Amino acid sequence: MRPPIMRSSSWFLLTACTAAAAALWICSWLRPFSSAAPVPCLTYDLHSPSKNEWKPLGGNWTIGGGTVSNQSYERGAKLLTGAQDWRNYTLTAEMKFTSPNADMGLVLRVRDPAKGTDTYSGYYIGLRTLDESLVIGRSDFGWREARPVAVPGGVQPNTWYRMRVVAYDCNLAASVQNLASGATAWMAFEEPGCISSGRIGLRSLNPGAFWRNIRIAPATWNDYLDIQRHAPSVEHPEDLPSPPWWTPGHVTVLFTGILAVLLLSQLVYFRLRQWKVHTIAQERERLAHDIHDTMAQSFAGIGYQIQGIYHNITHRGSADLSEIAEQLKVSYQLVRRCHEEASRTIAMLGSPLPFTRDLLAALRDIARTLAGDRIHVLAESLGPVKPLPLRLADALLHIGREAIVNAVNHSEMNLLFLTLVYSRNTVELVIEDDGRGFEVRPESTGFGLRGMQKRARDVGAVLHIHSTPGKGTRVHVIARLQPERPLKRFFRKLRGKLPPVSVPAAG
Repeated sequence: MRPPIMRSSSWFLLTACTAAAAALWICSWLRPFSSAAPVPCLTYDLHSPSKNEWKPLGGNWTIGGGTVSNQSYERGAKLLTGAQDWRNYTLTAEMKFTSPNADMGLVLRVRDPAKGTDTYSGYYIGLRTLDESLVIGRSDFGWREARPVAVPGGVQPNTWYRMRVVAYDCNLAASVQNLASGATAWMAFEEPGCISSGRIGLRSLNPGAFWRNIRIAPATWNDYLDIQRHAPSVEHPEDLPSPPWWTPGHVTVLFTGILAVLLLSQLVYFRLRQWKVHTIAQERERLAHDIHDTMAQSFAGIGYQIQGIYHNITHRGSADLSEIAEQLKVSYQLVRRCHEEASRTIAMLGSPLPFTRDLLAALRDIARTLAGDRIHVLAESLGPVKPLPLRLADALLHIGREAIVNAVNHSEMNLLFLTLVYSRNTVELVIEDDGRGFEVRPESTGFGLRGMQKRARDVGAVLHIHSTPGKGTRVHVIARLQPERPLKRFFRKLRGKLPPVSVPAAG
């Protein structure tokens, strides 16, 4: 339990963080209603401007000689200035273009600008040669345009036009005058839920654009009305049809995506083939262990009995027929047991039913069949006996039989202890002998020991082999009764495949 001082400090820190978050949210909510920054009366110096006064976003901008120019084919190039909190102002500029298909003008109340066409929140008022009109609309990383107004005499290249734009609350008005002919066009625009404040700037969609005499001043309602009364109507933004999707950029993205999907599909296909080959190899290995644990071990017992018969016939003057008959009987029983084990293994492949035989008694019979009366077998069961899943019981039976066969053939033992311990979630099998033992080394691991380890891993069990020369051998298997969850089994196998991490010694 944490001390009271630590608990009070945690509560104080949590309260302070909550209060700070609430204050930030309230400030962000009240920000649109706060007083806007004052708009200056300013004529921009285009002869020696400050480096930080204008911020280009795309394009090839040049400032000098009293003009600003953009000589870039990049669509939507912008040059911004001003403050984020400027709200009501009048922006005036003179502009001309020298290239065909021009689309150039002014941007107002710009927020969140980025490079690209329509990649900002704000308004654009400009001249367009496509329909020789005055255009106004809202960009919000998309484009909504009001009905354009035709410019008297059209929009001509190499001609200066004076544009005056007034932004007051959610009302915008613009006028454009041909300085050569004096022809003028007016437009008024209104949008509920408008962008209330933002920066100003220049924007063009083609090269050969020039601006001069750029001025800004605070605006009043009367400034808006002076232009609005000349406009034929008050326009509102309209949703325009989206541009065609099949642009070069989109086609490139689509081709890249299809290529990535094909490469990924090919990778998955080859990986599935590798998994299939690996699964077949594992199944072949498992069948090899099954054959070793059934037929090979039973034939070893048969060979042991036939060797005894041969020894009685060749080394004794007169053969004891009753003893030979008994050995032949044991050999027959081993052959029958080999057949039974093969049948049971085949049935195990398709049957999830519990193991119905007494596992401890089966192991005791195996030991007595293999060794006869030469060794003394002690079998003990601890804990309440529980039915075992067929796969687990089969693995324990084969591990136990392999341990017994190794002990009978190699340990020269006199006593064999078989112990089966049942607990709530696990079952443990212990096979211990008093034979001569051996030194457990990786290079001395034979096919039988590897098969025991493989069977233990297949059922999620843990196998321990303890042996000391002259002091016998102890085989200990610990298995879970409840099935291991797939996710946990996956991470257990993953940990087994990862190389060990070495930790450098301190100092």
